[in-house]
Formats: sequence, structure tokens, C-alpha cells
Amino acid sequence: MIRAQGGLCIICLRAPAVHVDHCHKTGRVRGVLCFNCNTGIGLLKERPDRIRRAIRYLEGTRGSQHS
Repeated sequence: MIRAQGGLCIICLRAPAVHVDHCHKTGRVRGVLCFNCNTGIGLLKERPDRIRRAIRYLEGTRGSQHS
């Protein structure tokens, strides 16, 4: 998997891929991440709604409470 990702984190594409990321509900492996990206997903509780609001916030739009 790391070789298929070119040795880099699948999210930032810059740092070395060193942490196997998995879904905590199913145990399914999603990819290999760097420390920072793995931590970021964890701090957002692996919740796509929170991640989407963070994206909107960073892009300069307000995040909806109900997405």
C-alpha cells in the first residue's frame, strides 16, 4: 500500500506514509497517512460532516450546522 502511494501520505502527498489508517467501526484499512494527517482525522472524530465544515471554513464560507 505504501509503495502504491509512492511512499507518501495519501492526503497531503508530502510527508512519509507511516500510520495505517483504518475505520474504527469496521476495522477496514483506508490507506497510510503521515502523523499530522492521521491526527487531524482523529481530532475531527473521523466524521465527514465535521471535515466538510472544516473545508468550507478554510475556503472562506461558513459551515452549516446540519450537513
